[in-house]
Amino acid sequence: MRQHYTIELAAEYHLRAIPAIEQAAAAMFAEADLPPELRFLVTDTETLIEAQRAQRLWIALDEKKNAVGFALARSVDVYAHLEEMNVHPEHGRQGIGSQLLDAVISWARAAGFPGITLITFRHLQWNAPFYARHGFVQLDYEDASGGLRELIHEEVEAGLEPRNRVAMLYSFNRTMVAHDKGKL
Repeated sequence: MRQHYTIELAAEYHLRAIPAIEQAAAAMFAEADLPPELRFLVTDTETLIEAQRAQRLWIALDEKKNAVGFALARSVDVYAHLEEMNVHPEHGRQGIGSQLLDAVISWARAAGFPGITLITFRHLQWNAPFYARHGFVQLDYEDASGGLRELIHEEVEAGLEPRNRVAMLYSFNRTMVAHDKGKL
C-alpha cells in the first residue's frame, strides 16, 4: 500500500534528520559519479539553519511525521537555484521528489524569480531526465550565468566529473526558453 507524504516548510527540529537523508541518498550513486571523499559530505548546519529561517527549506514527511526527504533552495544571480534535493531511498519512487520540486517551483514563482536553475547528473534517470520531465531544459555551459558557472567550477574542483554534470533551467517565461533554448 502506497504511503501518503506531506511537504512543508522545514521547522528547526527537522534539521537533525537531513544529514541521514543525504547520506542514504548518496549511497545510491556509483563511485565513478560520487567519489568516496564526497560520499559522506552533508550540508553544513549553518546553511540549513539559514535556509530554514528564510523559508527556503522544505521537508517531506511520511504518515508518522518522520522526515524522508528535503529540498534546499537559494538564489544565484537573478534566479532561484535548487541547491539540493534528496529523498531517502526507502521512500523512493513514491512521488516525493515531484512534490518537493512543486513546492520549490511555487515558492520561486511567488517570490518573483524568472525561473529556477540547478546542476545535476546528466546520465542518471532520477536526475536530469527527472527534471526534464518536469519542464527543465539543459543549458550549455556558455549560456549559464556567471554564478551558475562558478558553482560548476566548485563541483569540478571538489572532484565531480564535468562531463557527467549538467546545468538546467525551469523558466516561468516559456516563450523565452523556446526562443533562447534556455540561455541565461
